[in-house]
Amino acid sequence: MIEGLYKPFEHWAEKNAVWLISDTHFGEQDLMTAFPKRPHPDELVKMINQKVGKNGTLIHLGDVGDCEWAKKLKGYKVLVCGNHDAGGSTYADIFDEVYTGQLIISDKIILSHEPLDIDWLFNIHGHTHNLTKDRKGHLCVCADVIDYMPINLNQFVKSGRLKEFEPIHRTTIDTATIRARKRGYKL
Repeated sequence: MIEGLYKPFEHWAEKNAVWLISDTHFGEQDLMTAFPKRPHPDELVKMINQKVGKNGTLIHLGDVGDCEWAKKLKGYKVLVCGNHDAGGSTYADIFDEVYTGQLIISDKIILSHEPLDIDWLFNIHGHTHNLTKDRKGHLCVCADVIDYMPINLNQFVKSGRLKEFEPIHRTTIDTATIRARKRGYKL
């Protein structure tokens, strides 16, 4: 169980860990040229499967690449589509859940393909292949940034990086309270 996930996403962690990666671009030659240390797709699949296992959950934050390689990934598979993905229906037979936009999974975390700047949510994303260090409020899980090994969401949540974020519900209530008092309402 991952502390704080909204109910619709709790099943991701029922059996095992939840893992995050993006921008695998399986079989896309231009990425192999741009990143010479990038593993061949069969090696990348092996690296991911070593972490995820058959009972884990893999959340892929977009830019999958050749679907034939994605079919070989283990675990319960979730996709948040990226700018190179061909639309949600293309992946319906490969991934157990497919989302075509950003996904708020807790009162502090939003998953997306491209980085988002939202003051009240921590953004886990991909897309930026050349990122050398994380920005405040962001975690980039682009395969080229994380050395091609998925990141464990359970461990990330426990790491303390979310402490700086007030839960969205608390922020909303506090903001509404301040506005109401300014307008003369007694609460």
